Amino acid sequence: MVKHTRVEPWLTLPIPLGNSLQVGGLLGGILLARRAAALGRRGTSRLYTGRLLAYFCEHAFSHYAVGRLGGIRFTSYGLHGSTHTHLYPPGMRWVFAHLPFLSARIDQESCRAAAPAAQAAMYLAGPLVTVLASILFPVYGMIHGITRARALLVGSSLWMVGMLVGEVLHPQGDLRRAWYAMRQSR
Repeated sequence: MVKHTRVEPWLTLPIPLGNSLQVGGLLGGILLARRAAALGRRGTSRLYTGRLLAYFCEHAFSHYAVGRLGGIRFTSYGLHGSTHTHLYPPGMRWVFAHLPFLSARIDQESCRAAAPAAQAAMYLAGPLVTVLASILFPVYGMIHGITRARALLVGSSLWMVGMLVGEVLHPQGDLRRAWYAMRQSR
């Protein structure tokens, strides 16, 4: 397996700006899904666009929100490609290395000082919210009769299996870090 190195951000954003962008993106995704529901069968493009917009905003913000509740501080947000690019096949590897993802940059001292349960919850928050949103958006579309909402559910589910496997296998994956934090609390 490829040795992990910390991904250097292309751009560093202050916490208030990063939070504003992500909350705006999440609200935009929800509003697009609501508009898709109002359009019914013709709302497919809005549902898919809303899900994509939320996907880019939910993960890092979830780490931040839950981490702050647990007393963990963050220094900034980093804008960069995926942190797990080596887990993708060659063509997708390049794409995901260049997509603009935000990451919540943790103040390591406050993370070490936090309770193991708070650390575990912070690491679990990103994948958990991503999985829930990946299910909720298409189910909402199915409830409202939006064409191809079921295809979005199937595609999202398959994508989430891959994401979860990557988070478990990668030494710096969120689920692996959460597991280590929970083991510390014993």
